[in-house]
Amino acid sequence: MIAFPLDKRMSIAISNRRDSSIRFFAADLNERKRTNLSNLKFKREDRWANYIKAALSAYTGESANSRGYNITISGDIPQSLGLGSATALQCAAAKAAALAAGFDPGPADLARTIVETDRAYFEKQTRVANYISTLTAARGTLTFVDAFRGTVEPLPSIFNDSLLVLTDSRVPRPPLETELRQRADDCIAGLSLMNGSGIHKLRDFSIGDLDEYMGMMPERIRRHCTFFVEEIQRVKEAKEAILHRDTVALAKALNKSQSSLRNSFEISCPEIDWLVKRALEIDGVLASRMIGKGFGGCTLSLLDARAMEDYKTRLEEYERIFGFKPSALEISVGAGMIAE
Repeated sequence: MIAFPLDKRMSIAISNRRDSSIRFFAADLNERKRTNLSNLKFKREDRWANYIKAALSAYTGESANSRGYNITISGDIPQSLGLGSATALQCAAAKAAALAAGFDPGPADLARTIVETDRAYFEKQTRVANYISTLTAARGTLTFVDAFRGTVEPLPSIFNDSLLVLTDSRVPRPPLETELRQRADDCIAGLSLMNGSGIHKLRDFSIGDLDEYMGMMPERIRRHCTFFVEEIQRVKEAKEAILHRDTVALAKALNKSQSSLRNSFEISCPEIDWLVKRALEIDGVLASRMIGKGFGGCTLSLLDARAMEDYKTRLEEYERIFGFKPSALEISVGAGMIAE
């Protein structure tokens, strides 16, 4: 995976109180929550505050004798678009809770702590890779993430001469868990057909290996496994393109990825397909790819500044055809995590 920090923010301000109370304030929502250090349990109605309680439970524990905190959060990351607003909150909360408790763990330790609180607090299974790119992000850099090993490698940004445009399709998305679970199960089934011993991972196989099992593997499973195997190679191609500052090669990898998301992994939709196809018809648009969990959401397009007006015109056509009013947001590579 290749990731980069957005020029958007999620901020947490934390200060000590004289008692053991914890007072939360979400400035953007104008919502307040409260609890105390002896009661950091998950409560569905606390919603966003649960992420902060989970971080406090990891670094301070539950105690009636310690001093509590006043905690204010604010941010401008668009929500429900697959941009990682919840991940940003978890990472910021973990860093703030650690510093408030007198610790200063590195990114890998912070990521492991968040994974553990996901398991113990939210009863969900996640991986270090879910958080490590956010925790290691630095100003003006991209990040190459090996999700299996949980390792990261900084890469230089090559977007200085191009615009990055995030377009929200505004397509209402159905519940996605069943669809995404099916694709994960299909990849597990495909791996089992090729390697019953479990020694190797799907990432260890090639398209040629998949072809050898074509007669044994149901078509849907083969398509979903094909996306996974090819996408790993595309990420490697994108990394090499970035290292060589080859924007054209990077765009080619992004466009091939989008085609595979549509044809092999089958998580696109007509509206996203239209946005991508029409964008690539414009002179100066180099790449356009869906981001997020799929079946709607956003596209990320890489284009020259001179193509922006034509791009906006296509968005007006999109609204007339599909009835959804899209929004386009120019973004750039941000600063990563800052502790003050």
